[in-house]
Formats: sequence, C-alpha cells, structure tokens
Amino acid sequence: MKKTAFCLALILCLAQLFSCGGAGDSSKDGVALTDAFGNTVYLQKGARVVCCYGSFAECWLLSGGSLIGVTSDAVDEGRLGGEQIEIVGSVKEIDLEKLVSLAPDYVILSADLAAHIKLKESFSSLSIPHGFFRVDTFDDYSALMRSFCAVNERPELYEKNVLEVRARIDEIKSKIPKENGKSVLLMRAYSSGIKAKTDDNLAGVILKEFGLSNIASEVPSLLENMSVEHIVARDPDYIFVLTMGSAAGAAAYLKDNIENNPAWSGLTAVKNGNYKVLPKELFHYKPNEKWAESYEYLAKIIFPDIFR
Repeated sequence: MKKTAFCLALILCLAQLFSCGGAGDSSKDGVALTDAFGNTVYLQKGARVVCCYGSFAECWLLSGGSLIGVTSDAVDEGRLGGEQIEIVGSVKEIDLEKLVSLAPDYVILSADLAAHIKLKESFSSLSIPHGFFRVDTFDDYSALMRSFCAVNERPELYEKNVLEVRARIDEIKSKIPKENGKSVLLMRAYSSGIKAKTDDNLAGVILKEFGLSNIASEVPSLLENMSVEHIVARDPDYIFVLTMGSAAGAAAYLKDNIENNPAWSGLTAVKNGNYKVLPKELFHYKPNEKWAESYEYLAKIIFPDIFR
C-alpha cells in the first residue's frame, strides 16, 4: 500500500510539474516543444506526427504518442513494437512528397543529420511545423522525454521510462570507485576505416563517467591517425569498438589493418580479453528506455568484481 501511495503521489507531482510548464510552457495552443536550435512549436495531444529518425520515433511512442509516418530505420532497428506505420523514405533520403501527403501537424528530425537540415527550407515554405532534436547523453534523453510526455499528457510514462531508468543508472554509478586508474581506447570502425573516439558519443560519455582515462584524449593524433605504435605506447586496460554500417565489413577492416599487426596481441587489453566490439543496440543506436543496460554492460566488463 505504501509503495502504491508513493507511486500515485509521484505521478501527481509529475503531472503538476508538466502543467506548470516545467516540461515546456503550455497554452491553449498546446505544449511547447523547443528543439536543439531554440525553435518552439506548440503541439496538442493527438497531433498528427511524422518522425524521420528511428530513435526519436521510439521516444514518441514511449511517451504515449502515436505516429502517422516514420523513416525505414525505425522498422530496421525494431523501434515500432509491431505497429504498422507509413514509411516516408529512409533516414537520409526522406520522401518529401509522401511525407507531405500525410498532412502532419509536426515533423520530428535529427539536428545531427545534414540530410535533415537541408529540408528546413522546404518545411518552412510548406508551412509544416517541425523540430530538430539531439540526444547524446541520458540527460538529453530525459529532457526529450519530459517534453514528449508533457505533450501526450502521460507523466506516468516519464516515471517508467526515465525516472526508473535514472535510478538504476545512479545505483550502478554509486558502486564504482571514483579513482580507479583504468585506461581505455574507444574506436569506431567502418568497412573502409577506423577512428579513435573520445566522449562525443554515448559509450564515451559513460566511460568518462566511470572515471576511465581515454588515451585518445591524451594523444589527440589518434583521432586523425590510428597508429598501433601509439596504442602500444599507452597500452590501455580496455579497448572497445563501435561499428558503423556493415559489422562484417568493419570486422574485416580491423583484422587486416589493426589485429594483424604483431604488436597487437601483446596489448594488455587483448591478452586479458578486454578487447570487445560493443553491441549496436546499446551503443550505436540510442538505447532510450534501455539506457541503464548500456551502463550495466560496460560496468560488468570493467568492474567484474562489483558487477557479477
């Protein structure tokens, strides 16, 4: 009974927060959605929404909204949970004619995709309300969901898909020693190349929060030129790989250009089994309500004595 009463009180508090403008100002025109560029559109519950980015489509559905159109990546990544929604092209090649034919009240776009930014003028000339969003960290996801749940009037979904996830993340982070002296190399591999990464991606952000030193931050030349010699000199405790495009193509490139170097097998991370390719669903795609699983995945590898 106490737990039920607490949950009800929390939901009421969230509802109060949303109605008071904490998640975006509200008016007779709806709830304010302010995008990554500071542009604000007022949107009402039940609006006809098209989303051109799979991760954000999932966020909109998790917030209790419905969609009339999505790009094919939402289907390919399994973001729709079986719902049948009109496809308006691919994430980088949006079928503008098909999108316009759906008569949307609002279009959700990515602030990080040039193909989306190029459509800004078209949407403006067609008087189609739209917004560009960006999610790189859990806090970004939290802010996005807070606005989406406010528009869809579903504060209980904010509790489930954000607050409960945040509590799990905080619990994980509370167990990690602040000074652990561990180092890491984070790489992004393609079928035609490989680059070191710092904290401009969600895996990098988590590793930084865990207190690991990223050798690419200490050796900036690695960001432009992946040198096995530089890696050997730093000898990181962990090496993690993010893949883009074909996983098989990325693996082939790694083998031919990195792993076949005789010095590679002598690295501490490789010898200890801490050279790992990270799963796309948790580290390349935005994990959304599974964000805590991304934290836990890395925590179990880096701190096996704490997380079994």
